[in-house]
Amino acid sequence: MKKIHLIVFIASLFLFIFFCSCQKQNEYPDPPPDLPGEILVSPYPDIDTGELLILDSSGNEILKKNIKGAVLNFQRWNINGHIRYTYFQYNPSYIIPGIGTALGDIVVADANLRELHRIKLLPNNIRTPEDPDLLDSHDFILIDDDHYIVMTYYLQQVNNIPDSLNPAPGSRVLAPIIQEVQNGQAVWEWNGTDHPEFYASGVESNFSDTSVQDYMHLNSLFIDPEDDNLICSFRNQDQVVKIDRKSGSVIWRLGGKNSDFPLSSDQKFLRQHHATLVDDNRTLLLYDNGEISQRPFSRILEFQLDENSKTVTAFRSLKVPDNTFSEYMGSVQKRADSYFIGCGSVPRIMEINSTTGKVIFGKQLTSKSYRAFKY
Repeated sequence: MKKIHLIVFIASLFLFIFFCSCQKQNEYPDPPPDLPGEILVSPYPDIDTGELLILDSSGNEILKKNIKGAVLNFQRWNINGHIRYTYFQYNPSYIIPGIGTALGDIVVADANLRELHRIKLLPNNIRTPEDPDLLDSHDFILIDDDHYIVMTYYLQQVNNIPDSLNPAPGSRVLAPIIQEVQNGQAVWEWNGTDHPEFYASGVESNFSDTSVQDYMHLNSLFIDPEDDNLICSFRNQDQVVKIDRKSGSVIWRLGGKNSDFPLSSDQKFLRQHHATLVDDNRTLLLYDNGEISQRPFSRILEFQLDENSKTVTAFRSLKVPDNTFSEYMGSVQKRADSYFIGCGSVPRIMEINSTTGKVIFGKQLTSKSYRAFKY
């Protein structure tokens, strides 16, 4: 009998040790697929400190993971039935002085937030393997595990700025680059400096100044499922642009100094973020940040566009409650009867009724965050 008890004790001890080991390896449990209202947000108090937060629909913390370096654009994807998380992590190894943008790595993680791999910019065109390979924080599209679209800013000296803008000798700009990668190869790339018409339409640039000019400031990417082309938001153009994903040509411009679509004063947006399509891809949704001297409050805008006639066929706007002014950053998602908002530079997330604008959920954050998503 004593021998049996000893065997049972040893077996129980082994199972206990095995269980603890599994718990340690699986420190971040896979959230159940039917978890109601999973919210992803990544506050960061400074460039050196960040965290990944997963909340339930009431704002209660499900998971928190501290990260060394600011974390931005925390997203979740379903790739062939597998959950993937992606986020940007700041890397201080390459800094462009005087420019308000962060460069770093895109981290792809599994359903337990365990890192699978890091993504960097591939050498292509004018860039060699010796050039910086860091990516920008603003956006990333995961198409499948071996197919994705990244963006970055590249310090580039240019000589194609029109003389009418009085460019300084040796003018340097922050070139926005979009790169599509499949099976480890760059299959398509777009560089904003190949389109010199954008120089004159910048709203925060002075080319006679010898400092680096961030004249476009790309801050969002979205694939239009109808034609597979890219819808891009350029903050420092006050403009959303559709780009042909094969030729790289500009298909249309909405907003800014040279909009292809005539806009009323109410339809004009300022320093916008997060241009996406909703309502079965019929509606363009924008987070319209506003601008401190022209309109110091933020709005949610919806446009329905006739791309052939270049006309706005439907439009609505809704002011973000509490006179919220997201001077920079921010995001909006449209749900069945609500908008879910990440307030960017204002440390808050909220959900509001899409008709009345009434707040139905709100949570103060410990610090600012780039975006927030509800799944």
